[in-house]
Amino acid sequence: MNRATPLLAAALALPFALDAPPASAQQATTIALEARRDLALTVYQNGLGLVEERRWVPLVPGANRLDLLGVSERIVAPSLVVSGEGLTLGEQAWRPADLTPQRLLESAVGGRVRLVREHPETGETVSEPAVLLSLAGGPVLRVGDRIEIDPPGRIVLDRLPDDLSAEPRLGLSLEAGEGGARELGLAYLVEGLGWQADYVATLDESGERLELTGLLTVSNGTDVVFEDAALSVVAGEVSRDYGRPQPYQAAAPKMMRAEMAADSVAAPQAVGELYLYDTGRSVDLARGESRQLVLFQDLAIAAKRRLRFDGLVTAGGGPEQVGPEQAAVLLEFDNPEGREARPLPAGTLRLYDLSGERRLFAGEAAIGHTPAGGTLELTVGRAFDVTGSATVTDLERLSDRVYEIAQEITLENAKDTAVEIEVAGHLPRGWSLLEESREHELESANRILWRVPVPAGGETTLTYRMRIAQ
Repeated sequence: MNRATPLLAAALALPFALDAPPASAQQATTIALEARRDLALTVYQNGLGLVEERRWVPLVPGANRLDLLGVSERIVAPSLVVSGEGLTLGEQAWRPADLTPQRLLESAVGGRVRLVREHPETGETVSEPAVLLSLAGGPVLRVGDRIEIDPPGRIVLDRLPDDLSAEPRLGLSLEAGEGGARELGLAYLVEGLGWQADYVATLDESGERLELTGLLTVSNGTDVVFEDAALSVVAGEVSRDYGRPQPYQAAAPKMMRAEMAADSVAAPQAVGELYLYDTGRSVDLARGESRQLVLFQDLAIAAKRRLRFDGLVTAGGGPEQVGPEQAAVLLEFDNPEGREARPLPAGTLRLYDLSGERRLFAGEAAIGHTPAGGTLELTVGRAFDVTGSATVTDLERLSDRVYEIAQEITLENAKDTAVEIEVAGHLPRGWSLLEESREHELESANRILWRVPVPAGGETTLTYRMRIAQ
């Protein structure tokens, strides 16, 4: 078999006739979606997608004009890259769908049309040849030997103009060294594609072991359909110049529907400062559709649940009494390293508690991009039966710049098990502790922390006195 045979076989399957007259520089050849091959989508988390595809196109030597269907109105036009052997891109133009009643009438001005209306006495449909003279202020027609201004009835055209289209299209002007069928490579950015990460975490009854599943939801908010597209997603931030005007009007996203694919996605590949997830599958994405894939399943992680108050400690300037307030419930775990290592893209984590055979939703929280080995600390709710209140017991000003403050914090635990409660506070510069009923820790230079055990069904009081020199 000679080398030309595969090209000839592919050409015979194209959605255009190769024996048709060559396209002139004035008339564009329409390239439909059936000519598209090897569609690939790389989707980012900021509503941006990279579309890569190939299309077989008929070319003549020299200048060619092509109209490509199936390209979204939300294309970032300056991002377009065209490749092909012996091809040079001259210019590109976006042509919106313009097969509208107004454009049809405009194309017929000066030409022959028909005026169709009902006879006022017989009700019979009457069709008369006419010439459309003008549309300024309304239709003006010459019907026989009379001029009709905005006549009753409807204007009928006998043919469609060649330069109007029912679909938007991307127009390309190419220079080809040789004629014949050729594979044209296209790569461009498009607004409206996006993906997000979601996590389902199940905490066992001990509160010390977590099973984590990561989900990937990709959404098509563009105005076109992507069929049989090889899908990859990118985790990480890429810079965008939002100060520049966008070339085309953004389409509003439609209602999304989800379809789950249960197989896990392969571990990501680090590319520069980003992570690339190749899903290893091709997907169909209709307009307004979303699909959900599994990033990983049931990753076993050591976890810790903590109870914490951040608003009880004061250094003056606030109310004399605070509370009672419920303790914040924090979930802390380390993203594993080593063989189980997986970076966690930013998303939403939803936590479930197990109690026997029952599962209880315990809260959700947003997480940021977390590398392998990173620590996550999430506030997932408020404790129903652990409360705290604070009272300023003394406030003494020693000078214009120095004062002392004393506070009593009462922690109550209505649980049937003992708990440890964190009491933290942010202090101004120039603070020093003079007295405290329990030894403190420093989370930072101006961030103080007490760890206070509280017995089951009981309460514990924390007191301190500090000096502030401003």
